[in-house]
Formats: sequence, C-alpha cells, structure tokens
Amino acid sequence: MIHKIFTVYDSKAELFMQPFFMPTTGQALRSFEDTCNDTSTVFAKHPADFTLFEIGSYDDLNCEIYMHDAKINLGTALEYVQKQIDLLPKKELRSAKNA
Repeated sequence: MIHKIFTVYDSKAELFMQPFFMPTTGQALRSFEDTCNDTSTVFAKHPADFTLFEIGSYDDLNCEIYMHDAKINLGTALEYVQKQIDLLPKKELRSAKNA
C-alpha cells in the first residue's frame, strides 16, 4: 500500500517536525485540522507558526520512499483554525468578536 508522507514546518523553531504517514491527503488534512482546533496543542495556541506539507510517499510492499521534487504546501494552521470560526452561529461569532 502507498502511504503519503507529511510534515509540519515550525517557523519559530525554523525546522520541520518528524514526518507522519497517512493513506490519503484528505486524512492528513482532517488530522491537522483536528490538532489545530484542539486548544491544548501548540498548533492552536500559535497557528500562524505552523504549515503542513506533503513531501512524498512510502510503498510498504517494497520498502521504498519517493520524495516529491518540491514540497506541497497544504496550508498554515491559521487557515484550519479559521474554519472553526466560520462554522460558529452568527450570534456566537459577534459575541466572540466583542469579547
């Protein structure tokens, strides 16, 4: 099976975090979004500092890793936190802005 390889860049630490593997890009996006909206994580506390990248794939049948020629930018944590704000009812959104 082919697994895609992803990593998150931390702009404050100036490094890429340990890569992780997911079967599809959609699953990686969902996992990243969940993490970005979990207020106990550093991603949620500093969302402008983190960017998700797809960097390659891994074939577990022949134990080969294929790296992309260029990293694919899938967005910053800030973009994924914003999705949660867009889902708030307008009344709650106005209250949150006035807080």
